[in-house]
Amino acid sequence: MSENFVILTESHFGVSPPRPVFFEELDLLGFDEWMDYPKSEEPLLWAIGRNYYYKGEVIAKTKGGNFFEKPKIEFLNDQKIEIEPINIKKLVKKNKDKLFVLENEAMDFIQGVYNIYKNDSIFTVSYSGGKDSQVILDLVTRVIPPDDLIVIFSDTTLENSFTYENVQRTKEEYLNKYPKLKFKTAKPPKSASELIKYAGLPSRFKRWCTDALKTAPFKNLLKKILKDYSEVIVFEGVRSEESSKRSTYSRIEGEVKHSAIINARPILDWNITEVYLYLFYRGLNLNQAYRWGLSRVGCILCPYSSVWTEFINYNLEKESLEHYISFIKNYANIRGVPEKNVKKFIANGEWKKRAGGLGLDLESNIIISEDSDKIKGTINNPRQSFLEWCKVLGDRNYRENKGELSGEIRIDDSKVDFKIKNSNSEKQIIEVWNIENPTVKSKIRKILYKTTFCVNCGLCQAECPNFALETVDKLNVNSNFCKKCHKCLYFSKNGCIIAASVYNSVGGIKMKKRTGGIDKYSTFGLRQEWLNDFFVLGDEWLSNNTLGPKQVPAVLRWLIDAELIDEKKKVSTDLGNYLREIYKKDKSSAWLIIWNNMYYNSMVVNWYLNKIPWGKITNKNELKEKMGLDYPEYSKGTIGNPIDAMVNMFDNSPLGDKLGIGVIEKKGRTVKSIHKVGVSDINSYVVAYSLYKLAENSSRRNFTVSELFENDFEGGPYKIFGLSKNNFERILRGLQEGQRILSVDLVADLDNIRLREDLTSLDIIKTYCEGL
Repeated sequence: MSENFVILTESHFGVSPPRPVFFEELDLLGFDEWMDYPKSEEPLLWAIGRNYYYKGEVIAKTKGGNFFEKPKIEFLNDQKIEIEPINIKKLVKKNKDKLFVLENEAMDFIQGVYNIYKNDSIFTVSYSGGKDSQVILDLVTRVIPPDDLIVIFSDTTLENSFTYENVQRTKEEYLNKYPKLKFKTAKPPKSASELIKYAGLPSRFKRWCTDALKTAPFKNLLKKILKDYSEVIVFEGVRSEESSKRSTYSRIEGEVKHSAIINARPILDWNITEVYLYLFYRGLNLNQAYRWGLSRVGCILCPYSSVWTEFINYNLEKESLEHYISFIKNYANIRGVPEKNVKKFIANGEWKKRAGGLGLDLESNIIISEDSDKIKGTINNPRQSFLEWCKVLGDRNYRENKGELSGEIRIDDSKVDFKIKNSNSEKQIIEVWNIENPTVKSKIRKILYKTTFCVNCGLCQAECPNFALETVDKLNVNSNFCKKCHKCLYFSKNGCIIAASVYNSVGGIKMKKRTGGIDKYSTFGLRQEWLNDFFVLGDEWLSNNTLGPKQVPAVLRWLIDAELIDEKKKVSTDLGNYLREIYKKDKSSAWLIIWNNMYYNSMVVNWYLNKIPWGKITNKNELKEKMGLDYPEYSKGTIGNPIDAMVNMFDNSPLGDKLGIGVIEKKGRTVKSIHKVGVSDINSYVVAYSLYKLAENSSRRNFTVSELFENDFEGGPYKIFGLSKNNFERILRGLQEGQRILSVDLVADLDNIRLREDLTSLDIIKTYCEGL
């Protein structure tokens, strides 16, 4: 008779190694109706995914389930099976040689790290109370002296009760063995329950929770430790098989934002079976949640949880979860979900799709208006001081007169003026002007968001590499320490995870942009033949063209907005020179790169892409009417000219019929309609260029596919080209695997995009040009 064992091999178990299954999981699912098994301490079966194995054979499968419904079981045997527990001693004995090799290799790695860094460093174990960190804790404490070691438990306030029990049990056990060992807890200053009131429910599009509840508290604790040591070495139980992103991790590497923090991963290449067998082999504590069927312990509420995890968590932590489900119910009610459908709304995970502030009752909000050199924020119930936050921008001087503050801020190489009306009231009006640089305006905008929404979550403090920021409990910027690196502004969209979470063009942050220079093309669009002339003549084009006196300034303005001509020197830019070569062989890609740049520099193009949805069929009169509503300060004639110019460009360039940006239907010489179709065939380098251009305009290098497809997201291949998600993801894989221009996670619920720090948008064009 075959035995119910697994045997470790060199190839392990491929991509699907099994996990042990205990009686608690079988009871919860209802296996006891079809099987006889003891209530044993030892596991009874093995599972791969949702298939259950006994003595090497699949005996049952489960599918479905959600918060409120039990998964359905499909039994593959007609007769009732009698299950015997797995003999752990024999199981360990059969795998002892392999476990010995794994154990000693990991300990050798830990010893090597200790030998390299022991003189000036402190060593920590990132302990979650889960199986992987339990293994790490055992391995590290057997190598590194307790005096040099700190164990840090990250309490997100969303842990399950079994995790808290395991942490306490483990702490007592290890302090008994190693009295000099130090245990610390990294806990957010505001609990998940508190932050949901400000940020709304975390979702797959607005995932503020990991940063605020786990990353920031852990890093802030490490930064306190760093005050006494030159480096902190963090041993963590990260494993490659857990996700595509983690499969790209190195076994030891410096932390990106704080080079004095070194991450070491002794079991990076272990699989789940090896972890469990090691736990049995060493007799280590096992978080009891695993006995009920969880493959990973973590937050009891997570927008990325599977229905399987939600079912188990709800049955284990019903009382705690009901508190958070009440938030979901309230959100559903505000969104107008009928009461009879609320349970289905929760079970189907509809709350995970929240993409903005719609449905949130916000006490604090802001309306922003902008001119070419000015930005104005009208803030209701600001949570922080603009004066304190703007210290991170530069030195500021100000004076007060009858409740109104006015002064100046030196930012980078420029100086801007500001004024705060009603500085002590619940409704403040903050104006900043004499802004010549759009990057400076972006920074000021982020400060306005922080002033409005900051709730002292501590994340900005964690991002600051210079110990200049205190944002827990109260806001304090130490100007003597601040290096004006502005990392506290650019780690998140809008410079604040709360602002990013509640942003929505309808609810949340209400923005109305007013930008100068709207009528600069007369009614002339950039035409194919004019672009041909420019690329042929180069820097002689301006003095040697056949255009009329009104056409020259209009076309020049388009070429400047396309970043082909330097506005001050009136000569070709580096991009213009590279595009000249690309244009000879790939006109469509050249036009799309030009169109991409116009999004950031041409107000009418930016408006068209932001306000008119892909797939929409419209006409010039409708476009002029819509734009007039958004810019009521301009006359109909002023609004009409840029619309006519843009449509003229669609009609006389590949951007229209060929590329689908604006497909023109005409009756005679009259434009009847404009169809915003979207690009179906696009070169991968154009997509890469668009992403790197987005990075340069947002000062971010990491994005998700999901956020790029949000309606209110500014920039990127979907917003600018109307690229389909399937096409986009296909191109991303090619850019990762072929050109290695970026890296992505496109498995399960992950959709991360990480751009390289050493590349610019111009590098992408240069590489493309060299390959032609």
